[in-house]
Amino acid sequence: MKRFINTIAIFAAAAALLSACQPKVEESEQYLQLQSRIDSLNKVNKQLKANYNETLDILNDIEAGFSEISTEEHNLVALSLETPTDTVSLRDELANKLDKVKSKIDKQQERINNLQAQLSKSNAKNKTLTATIGRLQQELDEKTNKIMELQNTIKNQNIRIDELGNAVASLEKDVAGLKDKNASQQLTISSQDARLNTVSYICGTEAELIEWGLFEKKGLFDSGRLLDLSRTAADFKSFDRRRVGEIPTNGHKIKLLTPHPDDSYTIEPAEDGTESIMITDREHFWSISKFLVVRVKR
Repeated sequence: MKRFINTIAIFAAAAALLSACQPKVEESEQYLQLQSRIDSLNKVNKQLKANYNETLDILNDIEAGFSEISTEEHNLVALSLETPTDTVSLRDELANKLDKVKSKIDKQQERINNLQAQLSKSNAKNKTLTATIGRLQQELDEKTNKIMELQNTIKNQNIRIDELGNAVASLEKDVAGLKDKNASQQLTISSQDARLNTVSYICGTEAELIEWGLFEKKGLFDSGRLLDLSRTAADFKSFDRRRVGEIPTNGHKIKLLTPHPDDSYTIEPAEDGTESIMITDREHFWSISKFLVVRVKR
């Protein structure tokens, strides 16, 4: 029994001595190499994830950029088709919108360049991303060409607007000239109308009419006659025949010495004992003579 116990003790001591002589696994060279490789792979994986997320962000920005360009392009086309009411304002607005679209295209090109740089930085041949970059660049080139065509269209349209503006200015000048001419014609017409409708009258006793050079009488038994009324300096009163229907004479026993149709007037007494001529048909009354000479007694 004692011998068995001594044997166990010897084996235990040998095992302890053997264990103390062997190195730990964590400290072995192979373990350290594996751990270093794992750390390196984790770092690479982390960088790949960061590159992937950055690439997605750039792609999202590019898609949003194309949407913005399409919207601005649509607005620009719609504006270029408008009929100009104010050519200066329209031209300024077109120029502003065109600059805005160009700025967005430049920004989009910068994003695509960043995406290309991202692909180069990844040190990997990604066929899908390369194809995507090619498609995006082609689409941007098409947008750029379309904007250039639209710019030329707007430039030609501006020339046309200038031509129309000059034509409008010329027409406005013609219209102004016509207005002036029309105003002059209207003034002439008004003057002619007033002259055509202006009539004159005078009332006086026989002695007054003779004194004024309107009437002459030869001999006691001569009934008398009117003289040339256009050559007299007598103080006739004038008015528009269309606006006067009653002529006061400031006398009585009146007699019309100028010819006027009998059915175009009546003689009416006034409260003060004088008589007035009431014209019942103005056009007819003045159809023979534009002068009215009335002999009265006072």
